[in-house]
Order: sequence, then C-alpha cells, then structure tokens
Amino acid sequence: MSTALKRAVGGQDEGRVPIAEDLRESEGLNAAPIWFGPTERPLFGWLRLPDEAVAGVVLCRPIGLEALSAHRAYRCLAEQLADKGMVTLQFDYTGTGDSAGDPADVVGTGTWLSDIGTAIDFVRETGVSRIGVIGLRLGATLAMNAATGNDIEALVLWDPCETGRGFLREQHMLAASIGIAPGAESASVEGFEIPGLLLPRDLAEAIRALRVEESADVLALRLLLLTRPDRPSSANIQKQLSTQNVDYGDAVGQDQFIDVEPGVAVLPERVITAIVSWLSRVLDGAAVPTRVRAQPEPSQTAIVARPIAGRSIVERTVRIGADKLFGIVTEPHDAEIVPMPAVVFMNAGLLPHSGPARLWVEMARRWAELGVRVLRVDLGGLGDSPTRPGRRPDVIYPVEAIEDVVDVARFIAPEDPAGAVLVGLCSGGYHALEGALLLDSRRAWLVNPGLSLVPPEMTESGVVDSRRQAVRHNSLTRHLRANARVKHLSGATTPTVARWALGKLRLHMPAAGWWLLSELRLFPSSARALTTLAHRGTELLVVCGEPEFAHFATRSRGTLRRLERSGHCHFEVIKSMDHSLFNFAGRSELMDFLTAELVDKVVADFTHPGERARIEGSPTG
Repeated sequence: MSTALKRAVGGQDEGRVPIAEDLRESEGLNAAPIWFGPTERPLFGWLRLPDEAVAGVVLCRPIGLEALSAHRAYRCLAEQLADKGMVTLQFDYTGTGDSAGDPADVVGTGTWLSDIGTAIDFVRETGVSRIGVIGLRLGATLAMNAATGNDIEALVLWDPCETGRGFLREQHMLAASIGIAPGAESASVEGFEIPGLLLPRDLAEAIRALRVEESADVLALRLLLLTRPDRPSSANIQKQLSTQNVDYGDAVGQDQFIDVEPGVAVLPERVITAIVSWLSRVLDGAAVPTRVRAQPEPSQTAIVARPIAGRSIVERTVRIGADKLFGIVTEPHDAEIVPMPAVVFMNAGLLPHSGPARLWVEMARRWAELGVRVLRVDLGGLGDSPTRPGRRPDVIYPVEAIEDVVDVARFIAPEDPAGAVLVGLCSGGYHALEGALLLDSRRAWLVNPGLSLVPPEMTESGVVDSRRQAVRHNSLTRHLRANARVKHLSGATTPTVARWALGKLRLHMPAAGWWLLSELRLFPSSARALTTLAHRGTELLVVCGEPEFAHFATRSRGTLRRLERSGHCHFEVIKSMDHSLFNFAGRSELMDFLTAELVDKVVADFTHPGERARIEGSPTG
C-alpha cells in the first residue's frame, strides 16, 4: 500500500477522512471527487470550493431511479451555486451510489439522517458559517427530518414526499409506467423492491414511517417549498408548513424529470435557476466572504470494504487521457504488488459510472475480492466526465467514444490493453464492441447491446474530422456507414407513409429477408461485427433478455448459429432481465452469471503460466 493510501485510509483524527490538500485544483473542472466521513463507512461526494465563500450548501439526493434521473440536475445545481460563491457538497448516502456499504448495512433511516449530519459538518469544516440544505423527493423528506440539531439556516424542499408510504406507492406506479415488473414483497425477494433498489424490510418499514412534519427547528429556518401543482399532496404539505418563513414555488416539469425512466429525464432548468436565486438571496445577504480552508491530506482514496479472505477493497478516483475522463478504480489493497486482470464497465445510456441501479459498483467490489482490478468510467460528456469543446453533453453515441474506450483500456492495463475485459450494457455494449474491434481485444461482454444504428457522424452536419474517421475505419461503423442511406429513410423528412412502411418492414421481415438485406449491404447487421471479432479469436459473450435475443435471432439466425459453433461467441439468455436492469431478479442473476464466467475464464486464464508469459512478453514455451 502506498504512503498516500495509508494516510488516506488510516489513523486520522476523530476517525474521519480529511479534506484534500487542494480540492480547487481539479483540472479546470471546478469540482473534486472525495470520500469523507467515518473511515469505517466512508461516503462519496463531489466538493466544489470557491477561493472565497459566502456560505455552504449540502445537496441531499433522492433514492432509487429518481437518484439516477437527478444526477445531471444535481451536478448543474452544484456548479451554479459554486459560481455564486458557495461551497457545495453533493453526496451519496450509505449503501447508495459510490459510497461504502450496501442497503443491508443501513439500519433504518437513522443511518441516512446521520449521513446528512456528517455532510453538514464536513462543509462547515471548510470555514463557512452559514449552511443551507437542498433535498429532492425523499431526499427532501430526509433533509427536513435531519434539520433538527444540525444548525442550518436555509432548507429547500423540492417536491418533497409527504409520507414515505406514499413514496413507495408511487414507485410501484413508476415501475408500471416504464414497463418493468412492479416492485413487490415476496418470499423470493428478501426485502421490498422498488425500481432500481432492493430495500431491506426494516429499512422499508422505516421509510414508510417518514413524513413531512413541523418542528421548532424547522419552523425557525428560511424555507423554500417547491410543490407540484398537479398533486393533491402538495396542498397538504403547504398546510403543514404554514409559517411566515416559507417561500413557495412550483416544481414544474417533474412529469418529464422524475416520472420517467432516467435515460429520458429532461433537465428542469427553470427550477434549478429558482433554487440558485433563492439561496443566493437568503444565504448571501450581508455575509462577508470567508477564505476557504483546505486540509493537508488527500481523500481521493478510501477503503470501501473491510478484509474478506485477508483483503480490504480500496477505491480511488482517476482522470484518464487528455480529456480527463472520470473513473473509479476498485481493487484489493495489495494491487500494487500483485498482478491481476482488468475489467472496464462502460456507461449504459445516460446512466453514470455507478451503472444501472448501482450494479457496476456492486460487481466491481465483488470482483475485487476475487483479485480483479475494475474500472467504472464515464465516457466524454456522460456522467461526471467533461464534455469536449464544441460537443454536446448527454449524447449516448458520441463520435469520440471509441477514442475514449482506447484511452481507458490503455490506462487500466497499460502493458496489455487488449487483455482488459470490456463490459457494457445497451449503448455501452456498442462502445465495448467498437473498442474491441480497434484494440483487437481478447474478451468483450455485451449485455442487451444496442448495435444497429446510424453512426453518429452520419447524422451530423459538416465535415467529419478526418482523424476520427481514421480511428474508426476498422470499427463496427465501417459497414454501418455504407448502409446509412437506408436507415435515413426513417428520418423526420421522410413522408409519414414511408416511415410507417419501414416500421412494418422491421417488425415483420422474415429471417431470410434480413439475411438478403445484410448480404446486399442494404441494412446494418449487428452479427457482422461479432463475426469479424470471432474470426479474430476474440471471446465474445452476449447476454440478453428474451426480447433482445429474439430481435437478434429474427435478423441473423443463421449467423448466430455459426457464431456459436465458432467457439468464440456465446449467447446467454436470462429470462428475468429487463432491458435496463432495473429489476432486482434480473440484476442478481446477471451478476451471478458474470461472476462465474469471471472466475472460470478471466481469473483462470490470467493465472495460467502461458498467458502470464505472453502478457509479460516472455516466450510461452
């Protein structure tokens, strides 16, 4: 273990991980990733430190799918508050996001209330005296309950849940509306399931008991209450908080922000602007800017799991490549002296590096126990990675993604980038496949991959950067680009009748028809790219739910049979999987399956003498 790591994870005063030495200097990104709080249960967050601050603000997230939907909104909110001269901290509760633990470690809502208090204390340590708290949905209900005894001055309740019971009921409705099996208590599930989160029964009962209630401490605060005009419960909350210290506003756009699947959430810009304006007025006032204090120790590394079979699990934040992609590496504490295989998790759509319902976090920590180094990363413009100049954020298939994948593989496995296992869900599967083609990877694991699409550069105006074309010329887009003209028939300028006809064609075309179109290069074939890799000897694993597998089989049944017979490509169907893995049963079965594959194939091959010699550049004998 390095000296810096020892300082960061052990022997600190009062059992807390300290603030980093110079968190303002974050590669021009105006934010620093940190772990803070008790060393035995570190919390992960993003801290923004202006040189001089008038106040501090703690942002309390919602939970479940709502936390994923709110990821970008909270980032924008924190950035705008920091621009106004406020220290901001957005963080993950215990057992959520990138923080240590899992929901089974949460003893009722008291653990999360304690986390909020820890975050408030942490911000106060920077030297600010005035602190505000923002909470969204259940995060607002938690923030209100945590206000007692934490000496804050302002509280923003953004669409708070009147009761925890009502919140759980709404989550069942959300599950139905986005097309996944509704969460339910059953003998087969040890807990209470909501989309994207399995709550232990005790925690679920504690959440049911939560409610928005008045208290002397709360009524003494300056409050901003943002309620939905379309919800009866909003009127009840306003009655409960009838005090002269409350300002009221509308939480507009929640139906497109919170009531939808995270990948299509619309940023509520008007609400963000209103919150920033209100907090600037209430907390700034006549406050004299305070020079922010910074402590002398780093906190970009933390132990997130205590010894299992003699190994502690350590995580560290990293910046990758010239574009400073953000990632988190998970590995055993002895990783510096023990060679080990490497795995990379890609973004799934617009979801951040924690993965669908935190699956990448759970798998990374489980696999690190087996002696594997795992990197979960945000590609450019997604999650917490910066957007390239001149490009737009939140583009699922960015043109530069293939360059990002190459940079990431070279970072996590500098001596053998082709040996890094590339893992991706949906669009992440597409990027993993493109990266594998260019890197000549030995393994790629694709989960419900999204493969048939027009290459991004074909949909953009202007001349495509020749360097990027050169980078991609051997990729999946090589054959897709040649066939893009057919896909463009479904564009907005195509007559309605033509678009309808194409839709029917895609739904009802027999397998022989798809084979003919593929052979004539008139329609992109996902199987063709898989075939190219299989012929090279790349070990491909494609894991699908039933609908996704049926989609592939309809278009390329013969090719898929040949791929299976090649011995280099295997298709696994997991019936319980929904497309986005928001269903607990599907996530659990996928994790068990991939873990078994990891042990049988990756770990075993890495420790094989011939493979080790090949990696080290020695004769294999």
